[in-house]
Parts: sequence; structure tokens; C-alpha cells
Amino acid sequence: MKEISIQIIPQLTDNYSYILKSNSSSSIIIIDPAESVSHIEYIKKNNSSLDSIFLTHHHYDHVGGVKEILKEFPHVKVFSPNFSIDGTTHILSDNLKITTKLNEFISISTPGHTLEHMILYDQRNSILFSGDTLFRLGCGRIFEGTFEQMFNSLKKINNFPDSTKIY
Repeated sequence: MKEISIQIIPQLTDNYSYILKSNSSSSIIIIDPAESVSHIEYIKKNNSSLDSIFLTHHHYDHVGGVKEILKEFPHVKVFSPNFSIDGTTHILSDNLKITTKLNEFISISTPGHTLEHMILYDQRNSILFSGDTLFRLGCGRIFEGTFEQMFNSLKKINNFPDSTKIY
């Protein structure tokens, strides 16, 4: 991962958000910001330029910080699985390729935790952001989907190369 570095941002009491930073420019991407303050401080402290925000699903512990971030940076692209998520400017769909200033993501549908849940895969950097589909010791709770959907979503993740770093 010579092109980007990843900053893990603790959120709420038991969550994480991620900042992807270009190693050759000031561009950054935020993934799943539950809170805004730490992200805004990071951007200002590091003289960074926020390129876009990616959201894996609609739960507050993944989108709660978007509104305040957009107050500071109103022209940022926000990618999510549904326009009902505040701030969304672009919709993620299954196998959609999104080219950013930092990388290229493929959004992959992984229903189970929620019906519209998406994971984000960057093949060139061999990284995957799983949202609440996969945890360190299990998977996310089944809120909207079915157990069969979650099982199939987990099988998709299992098919990625062993070298893939999962966040």
C-alpha cells in the first residue's frame, strides 16, 4: 500500500471509522463516520483535502457524523447505498467501480445486516472495508436481511485473495 495510508478512527464506544490518505497528495477519503469532530480536526491539522465520504449502510453508528462534516466541507461527494441517507450525492450499487483521487473502489452488495449493505474493495491496494458484514470474531447482527443473505455475503468476503487486508 505505497499509494495510500489508513488511519483508524475510534468512534462512539465500540466503533471505528477510517481515513484513507494519499501518500502523494493532500487528498483523503472518510469511510463510515459515526462522529464528526475527530475527522474535521484530522483534516484541518494535516491540511488535507476531503475528496469523498463512503458509507456502507444507513445505521447511525456509520453515518452520524456526515451532516457536521458536510457543514465544514459542503462540496464533498458522499457515496451510500440509498439517497435516504443524509448528504448522499452518489448511489453505490453491486459491482460499481468508483474512481477517486486516491484509488478505485468496487462496491459489492452484502445484504444481511441491512438489505442495502455494501462493502468496499480496493483491488490495487488489496484492502476491503466490510462495514458491519464482518467483525473480528463474527458477523453483524441480522437486522433487515435473512440468515441466508448474511451467509452468502460472508461467502463473498471469503472468496477475496488471502492477501486482502480487511477493515
